[in-house]
Amino acid sequence: MIENWHSHFVPECFFDTLLFKKILNTNKRLKHTKGCNNVINRFRIVNGKKGDLFDSPFGLGMVDKDKKELDFLKTGCDLEIDLEKLLIWKVRGKKQFIIQLNPPLENWIIDVMNDCKLIMEDFEYSAEYKKLKKQIKSDIDDEKDVRLNKLVNAFIKLEHPVVQNLKTILLYFRDKTNNADIEELKKIILN
Repeated sequence: MIENWHSHFVPECFFDTLLFKKILNTNKRLKHTKGCNNVINRFRIVNGKKGDLFDSPFGLGMVDKDKKELDFLKTGCDLEIDLEKLLIWKVRGKKQFIIQLNPPLENWIIDVMNDCKLIMEDFEYSAEYKKLKKQIKSDIDDEKDVRLNKLVNAFIKLEHPVVQNLKTILLYFRDKTNNADIEELKKIILN
């Protein structure tokens, strides 16, 4: 495991950040990075400038699968694992990975919560995509938000396969970091 492993995890929004921290069981600062393109830019060269994780021996980001595809995923990565609602991309030639939520975060949360018969309003959030997007992406200004913590705590306790797979993936990468082997992860996840 690399030293300061937590600084190699790049969640995209406060929901992702809090979810990562709770699953990874850490209070250490992660590389919270607002915007999917900004997460991706940490792993590549943009306008001649290397992202801060470009030369890193390990990195793991999480982004949404939005309507507009992220070019870097198509040109600089290979899709290694395609699970229900989770895609795992590997940066070519590196021990760097991108988890992509499919559908985007808000629908991903709504789908999982609905599958588990949980009502978003019970957590003081809307079950309507546009309203939830504003509540999760715009109205929260830090990971200490009480309402967000209540939602994330409930979410990680779910026995839903998507949640269980995400836990397995994040804990695998936390424990292996630069020794991560995508083929080993495939055997763990796909069996």
